[in-house]
Amino acid sequence: MLTSRSKGKEYLLDLFHKPLLTLSLSLTVQSSIKYVLTQGDSLLIASLASLADQGAYALSSNYGGLIARMLFQPIEEASRNLFAKLCTTPETTSKQTDSTTTKDERPRLPAQGVKDASSTLQTILHFYGLISLLAFSLGPSIAPLLLSLVAGKTWTSTGAGDVLGAYTYYIPLLAINGVTEAFVAAVATNKELYAQSVWMGFFFAGFAGSAYLFLRVLEMGAKGLVWSNCVNMALRIVFNVSFVRRFFARNAVDFDLIGALPSAGSVAVAAVVPFFTSATKGYADRLGYGVFGELAALGSVGVVLVTAM
Repeated sequence: MLTSRSKGKEYLLDLFHKPLLTLSLSLTVQSSIKYVLTQGDSLLIASLASLADQGAYALSSNYGGLIARMLFQPIEEASRNLFAKLCTTPETTSKQTDSTTTKDERPRLPAQGVKDASSTLQTILHFYGLISLLAFSLGPSIAPLLLSLVAGKTWTSTGAGDVLGAYTYYIPLLAINGVTEAFVAAVATNKELYAQSVWMGFFFAGFAGSAYLFLRVLEMGAKGLVWSNCVNMALRIVFNVSFVRRFFARNAVDFDLIGALPSAGSVAVAAVVPFFTSATKGYADRLGYGVFGELAALGSVGVVLVTAM
């Protein structure tokens, strides 16, 4: 049974458990910062982009976001839980209830669990790398065709198909950021999470600067919104990967980032595909096979690309 003195050390005003209150405040602050930054993105887009560009971007993000929500988000949620389980110990859980221990203290992590986390993260990143090659090589050609089937040729004639094609470059970055950010959220201390929140402000500044460059200076329209989001996501990935490498180095576990990337042969094959699809664009349609013929031709190229990988 807790004495009144020991209870006073563990509880604030004899009501609030101090370790739990600290963690709750930390998560609240981080969520608030992310919410403000998200709304800031919306306000920035509304102030810099025209209504037509906002409409084309909204269409692309809604359709493109379906892939992220259906395929990548479940992987992100499952990996976050897995990383948290691998990189913690029963002793760590019990210590968190002690008033003298906070999340900022670094307990000894299970060596095998950290190794498994490294291997799992490398495998996911390698899988995402292969998907990225497919998206980069075939996405800009397939996206306008799919949009014409789903939304009709009226939208494709406005240039929304090209915007959706550019959005295919953003989706892999969104996936890579999702899994690396899940790892950071699973293993980072309170102090490191606060640092991440501060860096999010710098990332927003990078997004704002690139959006002004692409929209106002280069006048790229809705595509500029996509590219500015790519810049923002790339900055976040650099931060996450840097944290990942420091984490595994601190725990004396190898993390082979180069090994997680696709092979040079796969990259070379994927680099040739856009030239081939550009040279044969519209060939199936001219033969009378229409949009479905074009999709079938691109699908066969995709099968060859996957086989070559």
